[in-house]
Amino acid sequence: MLQDDKTPKPFESPEAPLGTSSAIRDASLEQPEGVTSDEEAKDLGIFMYAIQLSEIWRKTARWAHRRGKPGGSLPSWSSQSEYAQIMAHLMEYESKFPWKYRFRPARYSEHEPAQLEQHRDFWVTWFLLQMMYHSILCLLNHPLVMSLALRNFRMTQVPEVFLQHTAYLTTNHTHWIVHLLDLSKQKQFNLYDPALAPLVAITATIYLQQSFSEDPGVRAKKQECFRKCVSFIQDLGAFWPYSKAIAEKLEQFERVVSTSFHDSVGRSEADRRVFIDLSLFWDIIESSFTSELPRAADSYFGTSLTVHRQPLNTATFFRSQFLPEPTHINENGMASGGVGEPFAGSSAPQLSPPSNNVVPGISVVDQVDPFHEGAILAESYFAQGDDFVGSMDDWWFQGRSI
Repeated sequence: MLQDDKTPKPFESPEAPLGTSSAIRDASLEQPEGVTSDEEAKDLGIFMYAIQLSEIWRKTARWAHRRGKPGGSLPSWSSQSEYAQIMAHLMEYESKFPWKYRFRPARYSEHEPAQLEQHRDFWVTWFLLQMMYHSILCLLNHPLVMSLALRNFRMTQVPEVFLQHTAYLTTNHTHWIVHLLDLSKQKQFNLYDPALAPLVAITATIYLQQSFSEDPGVRAKKQECFRKCVSFIQDLGAFWPYSKAIAEKLEQFERVVSTSFHDSVGRSEADRRVFIDLSLFWDIIESSFTSELPRAADSYFGTSLTVHRQPLNTATFFRSQFLPEPTHINENGMASGGVGEPFAGSSAPQLSPPSNNVVPGISVVDQVDPFHEGAILAESYFAQGDDFVGSMDDWWFQGRSI
């Protein structure tokens, strides 16, 4: 039996700064006496909650890594699905998360920059918790990942309330990521944690797709949010080559998407089968849990510690329908389809012209490399707009799933 001095001790978390408290000061949130359980009252420390949340992140990353691999018979809205189980785990975690570590009672914006630096060990962990929480929901409801997971279901099988649910979560939590980036910049509180890079990159890929909107205001706003995400990751890249590589992939994927947009809208209706290679997209999404180390590194790290992207040797063209738009009632009582901003179609305004250099990743249907992990019909990608719902045909050109 190990002696006490050799027994691993729990992480000792930094104390919360003055101004944060477990006391609920909002009258609307006050609880009757005696309703607080012993489990709720026990504070494990902010480090321990970050560790617990990272386990939910791991499950979410594993779910995305499978990319809706055929064989899963349960749709995401099923209470027994992996999606539903992760959501339940996240809500259970949140129900036990101490009040004082949450966004509003932490009162980050009320602290001066010097105070934030004085308690930096607490605030960097607080930011990681916030970013990880919102990124979990962004990845779980990512338009492209969700569409792939549901590609084997007929449109009429998808519940309306599920469409509303996932569209709202995507919009709300991408906004939160950018808001947190703005807050750190406003207080000149620099973040150096490389773990934040893949979290922010997930949001960037969502904003990139949304930036191809017919509405100039929406387009400008989404492009601004995308650039904020990339800029943050580039700043991390000054300290971490890993983060720099993610930023470069985001910019390269932006060029791929922009070039394919121009290629798609410039073709005739009969010759518009231009595909976007999604290899870079998956590199970005999976950057937190796959390795780009050479295979020779396996002998050093061991096979259980190194996860590589698997090469594909077959490809299948999936003909599928986008999920239908949820129906909303406007203030005049008129029913309308669509969630959030308008969809972008083939008539969307031109963006800044791409470079004359050849950009890898653009393929016409008869030239698609069968070794690519997947590609999306460009016309369908841009038709998605603010979420994954729509009614475009011929969506995925997908290789064998990992």
